[in-house]
Amino acid sequence: MNILLIQADQQRRDHIGVYGNGVVRTPAVDRLAGEGVVFDHAFTPCPLCAPARASLLTGKRPMKHGILFNVESGSVAGRDFAGAHATLGDLVTGRGHRAIHCGKWHVGTSLSPAECGFEGIYYPGYGYPDKHPHYRAYLEGMGAEFRLKDEVYSRRPDGSDKYCLSAILDAPEEAAEPCYLVTQAIEAMRSAVREGKPFFVRVDFWGPHAPYILPERYARMYDPDALEPWPNFDDDLAGKPEIQRAYRRYWGLEGSTWRDWSRLVAMCYGYVTLIDDQVARLVSTLDELGVAGDTAVFHTSDHGGMVGAHTLEDKGPYLYDEVIRVPLIARVPGMSGGLRSDAAVYNMDLMPTVLDLAGCELPGDIDALSLVPILRGESESVRPPDEPICVEFHGHQTPYEQRLVRTRNAKYVFNAPESDELYDLERDPHELHNVAGDPAYAGALEEMRQLLRQHMIDSRDPLLPFFEGSRLASPVRHSPTGRIEAL
Repeated sequence: MNILLIQADQQRRDHIGVYGNGVVRTPAVDRLAGEGVVFDHAFTPCPLCAPARASLLTGKRPMKHGILFNVESGSVAGRDFAGAHATLGDLVTGRGHRAIHCGKWHVGTSLSPAECGFEGIYYPGYGYPDKHPHYRAYLEGMGAEFRLKDEVYSRRPDGSDKYCLSAILDAPEEAAEPCYLVTQAIEAMRSAVREGKPFFVRVDFWGPHAPYILPERYARMYDPDALEPWPNFDDDLAGKPEIQRAYRRYWGLEGSTWRDWSRLVAMCYGYVTLIDDQVARLVSTLDELGVAGDTAVFHTSDHGGMVGAHTLEDKGPYLYDEVIRVPLIARVPGMSGGLRSDAAVYNMDLMPTVLDLAGCELPGDIDALSLVPILRGESESVRPPDEPICVEFHGHQTPYEQRLVRTRNAKYVFNAPESDELYDLERDPHELHNVAGDPAYAGALEEMRQLLRQHMIDSRDPLLPFFEGSRLASPVRHSPTGRIEAL
C-alpha cells in the first residue's frame, strides 16, 4: 500500500472544521475525515518540533531516542539520536517503498532525511525555505521573488520591532511555501507510479506556525472583527507558574488586546485554509494517478500552538491542551470510514501504523502502538481504557523540566523548578484555575501524582530520584542494575 503522510506544523486541533471549528474553512481535510477515521483524543508525546518529529520517526518517547530540544534553542540543544534507532524511512525503504520527504525536517542538529532513509531536499534547522537555493530557483522559475509587505511585529519594551508574527507574501499564490511543497510531493508520487514502485511520501508544511506569511487572498480571507475571543483569552495567569508570565514578556505581547490578537488569529486561519487547499491538490493527484484505492492518507500535526489562548503565543513551558492535543485523521482503503474514535492515542503511533500497512516487521523496543486494529474495526482502543496520557517537556529557549499526566477529567503538570498545576477538566475545560493548592483537591492531586510516578518508574525517568523525597515522594529504590523499581 502507498502511504501519504501530511503533517502540519504547530496546528491546533480545534482549527479544523471536523474538530468543531465553525469559522475556518477546511473542506479537503474534512472530506478525508468523512471517508476515514477521526481520532478525537490524539496527543503529542512532547509539544516541541524536534522531539515530536523524532518520536514519529522512531516510535519512541524523547527520553528514549535522545532528541529533547530544538536545535535553535541555544546551548541546551545540540544532539542527534542517542544511540542507534530504526527509523520509519529506513524500515519502509527496506520493504521496497520509495520514501520521499518534502518540506520541514527539523530533527536533531545535523541529522538529515537521507540519514533516516528518505529521499528529498534537506532544509537544515527550523528550515523555513525563504533562503534555500531550491526554493529560490522555484521562485525564479515563475518570475517571482520572496518579498513581504504589511509585516506585523511583536514589540520590545522600548517599542522597537521584536519578532515578525505575520506578513503578506508579495508574489503569486503559487509562490507560497505550501504550494511549493505540494508541487514537490506531486512530482514524487508521479515519479514513483511511473517506476511502478509503492511510495511513502511525507509532506511537512511549515505552517500554520507563525510567522503567518500568506498570499494576499488568504491574508484577507477572514475578518478579524468577526472573531470571538477564546474562552480562556482573559486568563491573567494568577496562580500559574511565573515562567508563563515570563514567556508572555519574552514574546513582546504583554498588554495585547483581543483586537490585536484577532488579526493574528485571522492570519492563522488563512494559513490553515491555504494548507487545506494544497491537501485538496494532493488528494486529487491520487485520483488522477489512479492510486487512491491503494493509498493510505494520514493528516496530523507535530503539536499544537497557543495562538492567543491564555494570552500566550507559540509553545513553551505551558502544557495546556492547545499545545498537547493534535488532529489525527486516517483514511485507509478497505478499512473503516466515516467513524470517530475515542481512543487515547499519540501522533507517534503513526510510526508502527505505517509499518503495518507497508508490510514491515515492527521493532520490539518502541513505545508507540499501531492503530491498524482500530482502523479495521477490530478494537476500540490499542491501550487500556484507563491508561492516562503522559507527556514530557524539557524546555524551549531555556531549560525547564516538566512532566504531565492527563486523564479524561483531570490534568496534572509537574513543574520541576516551580509549583505544580492541577486542572479539573470537567468543571474547568479551558484550564483557567490551577487547583493544585486547593485542599478540596488534595486527594485528586495525590492520585494524579501516583499516576505520574508510575509512568516515571516505568520509563526510568532520570528526573524522579531528585524529587522522590518531596513532591514525588514514593517508596522507590534503585536496584544494582540502576533500574528504578517500586517497593
